[in-house]
Amino acid sequence: MINPLIQALRRRNRLKILLFLFAIAGAGTAAYRIWRPETPPAATTRWFPIAPQLLETRLGLVGRIRPADEITIAAPFDGMINTLPVSEGQRVDAGQELAVMDATQLDIQLRQAKAELLKADQVMENLRNWDNGPDVARARRTLNTAKTTLAHTESALNDTRELFRRGIVARMEVDTLMQQVQSQRQDLVAAQEEMQAVIGKGHGEDRQIAGMEQANAQSRYRLLQALYERRTITAPFAGFILKSTQPETGKPAALQPGVQVNQGTPLFRLIQANRLQVAARVEETDLHRLRENMPVLITGDGFAGTVLNGHIASLGIQADTRDAGAYYDVIVAVDTPVNPHQPPRLGMTAQLAVMMYRNEQGIAVPENALHADETGVWVNYRRDLHSPPQRINVTMGNAVVQGIEVFGLEQGYVETLP
Repeated sequence: MINPLIQALRRRNRLKILLFLFAIAGAGTAAYRIWRPETPPAATTRWFPIAPQLLETRLGLVGRIRPADEITIAAPFDGMINTLPVSEGQRVDAGQELAVMDATQLDIQLRQAKAELLKADQVMENLRNWDNGPDVARARRTLNTAKTTLAHTESALNDTRELFRRGIVARMEVDTLMQQVQSQRQDLVAAQEEMQAVIGKGHGEDRQIAGMEQANAQSRYRLLQALYERRTITAPFAGFILKSTQPETGKPAALQPGVQVNQGTPLFRLIQANRLQVAARVEETDLHRLRENMPVLITGDGFAGTVLNGHIASLGIQADTRDAGAYYDVIVAVDTPVNPHQPPRLGMTAQLAVMMYRNEQGIAVPENALHADETGVWVNYRRDLHSPPQRINVTMGNAVVQGIEVFGLEQGYVETLP
């Protein structure tokens, strides 16, 4: 049996231990309450800094690079290709020789046209001096002869009548002279008519016809002469040579020296070296946002690291409805000079960023900083974090990447809601 005294001691020790533990716990709780950090109340608003900055609104499009200027070099006349010193992809300068045509057949046509022109000039020159020409002189001599003959016969008739009245000559001689006078008068009328007809040839329709024939001969000769001067085909501007396609088959034309070609046959295409454009399409929902001359930034994987500047040159007026929606053509002219040693290749994909709006010193605020009531749109604003807040009415502008553009604020802070 345990001694009651020992049991009492044990109970007293356990009580001391419990009291000691409670004391430690209380001290720890008090220390925690003293030294723990204060928990701030949950934030409901915050002040967002604003300052003038570049604000832009862009529309992204995708297109392909193509030449701004392209012409088809065609054969100037029927003939054979003598020389062809250029090839596809070659860069040529303005005035550089591209091909030389054989002009043998054209020489024949040119000489024939020259002969016709000389004949027409001769006819026209004769008509200009027609009044002094041999035909008019011959008709005038015939008329004068008829007049002289008639006058001589009429004089003889008068003398014979006087002799007949005196009974010196017979009646038959008078009748004979009268018949001669009548016949010669008819000859005189015919000579006068012939004279008028001959003179009329140099002043009427005949002269007009001769003038038109001369003009036709001159035009034909000048045309052939111009074709002859084009027997050596040169580049009208600096650019690159591309193959041309046959109109009938759509395949590239196989050209080489000695090949016979007809007038107008496409020989090759020439694209300008320093002028490019980008052809893109825009949906009808975005078309109203675009205007001609809007600035455009042009980038592409094919010319990585290079940013080209351009502008919208034209907007299509006819919709392309082959796809699900309606699309309109957009042509962007490249304004940045092209590096001739490393130009963007034709057909490359280009990303376009159309600058629809730009403000160098604009201010934008988050959307949750704007409030609206019957007085308008307003924000809570303070010039710095130590200034008292104030309510300021603002005018909203465009939606930009940074938020909403506003007018009526300066650099400072605006209150935003969570």
